[in-house]
Amino acid sequence: MLPVTTIPSAWSGFDDCPSSWFYLGSRAELARGPIGYELPAGRKFVGYLTADGKPAVLAARCAHMGADLTKGCVHGDRIVCPLHGWEYGPDGLCRRIPVGDEKIPAFARQASFPVEERCGHIFFFNEARPRFPLPFFHATEPGHLRPARAFDFWDDVPWFYIAANGFDLQHFRSAHDRTLIKAPEVDLPHAFARRIKLTFKVTGTSLADRITRIFAGPEVKMTLTAWCGTLIFVTAEFKRTTSYGLMTVRPLDQGRTHARVIVWVRRSDGLLGQLLMDPINSWLRRWFVHRFLSADIGRMTGMRHDPDRLIGADSFFSDYMEWLRPVHR
Repeated sequence: MLPVTTIPSAWSGFDDCPSSWFYLGSRAELARGPIGYELPAGRKFVGYLTADGKPAVLAARCAHMGADLTKGCVHGDRIVCPLHGWEYGPDGLCRRIPVGDEKIPAFARQASFPVEERCGHIFFFNEARPRFPLPFFHATEPGHLRPARAFDFWDDVPWFYIAANGFDLQHFRSAHDRTLIKAPEVDLPHAFARRIKLTFKVTGTSLADRITRIFAGPEVKMTLTAWCGTLIFVTAEFKRTTSYGLMTVRPLDQGRTHARVIVWVRRSDGLLGQLLMDPINSWLRRWFVHRFLSADIGRMTGMRHDPDRLIGADSFFSDYMEWLRPVHR
């Protein structure tokens, strides 16, 4: 009988959750009411839009008795606690207690968090001050791209493996039928970002790959930039087109991860193209990217690694993990 192989825990040196930017939701979602967002260790946030349309993110547990502000409502620029009606402004300060002339106590304040918007999508930093500005695709203005409708993945894998998957060169052949044809290039465009540039040949026989070779071209230059393991910007340059994808990573309890993906396309110059062609282009790119990423879901489930069992072909993956370990804190 063969011995059971065990892999040591991969959590050594990694926190449950990094200090970074996270994707809260779309402006349209916030327009329907407050949105809750949870991170490990019981951290819960609430995001909402003020009366003048500005996004705000606060700690979600009311300073009074811990009621969940995500179940409250918005009144002007304030979010109202559903239990006792205490009202908090975007800066987290309590502005009103609806019980006569009761003086607002000093403890009546919520932690507030930095918020940024990109093309109708809202992001926040999970600390009082961001360690780095909210990034975007390299050398690309947000106004030049149009986002498609986001889609989601969940997997039983720790958060730090999601971006690391882009540095795992072996998996591109086995999961995606991509054959590396040039030596990878790795650099650090920022203290909190690691970038890899890869050139592949599309060698798969699936319908999606055959369509890709016909309409986009047989080779692709892919640039993947991982920011603190929670924001993954991917640019795929084919001969006849370029695709843009942003994967946002949210750690969950018990070593699970939720990822939301937003695919972007270049806006047409003319109004007719923006009204007719861009929506079709967005839908098609979203379909292709969804199929491409679906190949990884399930394959990564339960993934753990032991540094002593990595081989030479794992060097880019190993280097990424060693880079991320001190950066994510």
